[in-house]
Amino acid sequence: MERSDAIIKFVAIFVFIAILFYLGISFLSSYRDPLRTVTASGMELHDGLETSGFIVRDEQLLTASGSNVAVTVTEGAKLARGETVAVRYSGSAAMERAQQISEIQLKIRQLTALKNGKSEDELSKETILSLAKAVTGGDLSRLYEIEQDVDAYIIYGTALATGQEAEEIAALEEELRRLSQSASADTGRVTAPFSGTFSFAADGFESVTPEDMRELTVSQYNNLFSSPREVDADVVGRLIRGIRWYYATRVDEESASKLTIGKNARLAFSRTYSQELTMLVESISPAEDGLCAVVFSSDKYMQDVAALRGATAEIVFGTLTGISVPREAVHVVTDEDQIENVVYVLQGISAVEVPVNIIAENGDYYMVEETRDGLRVGDIIIVRAKELYPGAVVEG
Repeated sequence: MERSDAIIKFVAIFVFIAILFYLGISFLSSYRDPLRTVTASGMELHDGLETSGFIVRDEQLLTASGSNVAVTVTEGAKLARGETVAVRYSGSAAMERAQQISEIQLKIRQLTALKNGKSEDELSKETILSLAKAVTGGDLSRLYEIEQDVDAYIIYGTALATGQEAEEIAALEEELRRLSQSASADTGRVTAPFSGTFSFAADGFESVTPEDMRELTVSQYNNLFSSPREVDADVVGRLIRGIRWYYATRVDEESASKLTIGKNARLAFSRTYSQELTMLVESISPAEDGLCAVVFSSDKYMQDVAALRGATAEIVFGTLTGISVPREAVHVVTDEDQIENVVYVLQGISAVEVPVNIIAENGDYYMVEETRDGLRVGDIIIVRAKELYPGAVVEG
């Protein structure tokens, strides 16, 4: 027992000495090199309000009964009226046949390109480039087809080039006709009832329509978005008509007064979308218990928001610009019964006192106003020095 207590005492003493050593090193470092400066840099802060709400579109659920159903379009695809959305198969054999048809169509595309004089290296590079353009450009309509091409080049490599592409294409086309005739008897198609944008997402709020957004009140908002309807198991997705979509939310009365019906507002959906959007203020309701229902609309970016429903957005009322200054660099001075904030700027080896006007706070920094005769971007701000007063000689 005594031996155990001795070890604990030894460890405690060792830790205490280590802390003293660290504090001593820090003190000596601060004493020998007390000068610390930063370069004044510009900063921007949004005057805004974060709110949560719901996205509303003119949309219709698409259904396909049966256990063997395959959706043939991708998220965000733009469809024409009558275009196939999904295929119903009578059984597993029909699904296997459909897979064979897809593989044959892929080989025909590749062999046709080779027959037209393109090398396999060119084809593979073009396919990778097409995939990159589709992803970065947000065009998802041909994504599945392009991915198939990429997979084929990875798997087959140079095995495609045979010098007898025309004969192979003819044989594959004959096989394709045979399989297609067999497939027509045991497959059914779900087609788009109107032209629009497709999304796999189905959440039960599809019954809320743009018509419900007209003069929306807080009570109506609460009723419409209190709970979703049950989504049937046969639903394969939803089809969105048109390009205009709506964002409904509730804000406090003071924030609502900063918006104007018929004017544009800036919204940032930072959690779901990387860009700040300009949206039209459609309506602002009378206040209920201090809250107003506000509806915004846009006719852009439908493909990007097609799968969204509940969304958090920042309504940007304005933007403040100024200079970022560390809090510890700002000093309070009294001059003839007037209190003002100042910073010290390094000019040569001397400290020059510069009054600043604080316009906002952001964590460990103040935003101060940039003026012609005051602090400017690029000035060297003294954060810490051994001695600091107007005209003090400051050396590092």
